[in-house]
Amino acid sequence: MKRPLIIFAVILALAGFALAQQKYEKFTNDRFFFVVDYPTDLFKMQPLPDNDDGATFLSSDGSVEMRVWGQYNAENQTLRERYLMSLKGFDTKPTYMVLGPTSFVVSGIKDDKIEYVKTLYKRTDKLGVYYTLTITYPASARKKYDSIVTHIANSFRTIPGADI
Repeated sequence: MKRPLIIFAVILALAGFALAQQKYEKFTNDRFFFVVDYPTDLFKMQPLPDNDDGATFLSSDGSVEMRVWGQYNAENQTLRERYLMSLKGFDTKPTYMVLGPTSFVVSGIKDDKIEYVKTLYKRTDKLGVYYTLTITYPASARKKYDSIVTHIANSFRTIPGADI
């Protein structure tokens, strides 16, 4: 009876060790005041755009792409309108769709890749701001990336108290 428990404990310890090996750094955007973690051992940040609206991160083999940016709501779209637009272009109906009062998440298959989209909305005195995170990765690598995408998505947030 003790042997299965020992084996289970060893498996848990090894799994914990593997998760601990993932190293994340925070990317902070000083123009739109948002932050997101990215795994430094998997993604390399690309040169930042001149307008400083966000960043792009690529895996070393180029098969995985993460983009994150902020933008003013210049077209005066509602969150629902933006959500409905994000549902287009998937090969089939997205497998995950959630629309909340200040955010939405959509995930599904596009061209044999999983596309994950998370958008936050913040009202401002001006036009309001949309913050968007997209991660695209091969469907065949789902087991490897699902937990990483979850960590990144949970870390993606606006900086409280920042005035845009």
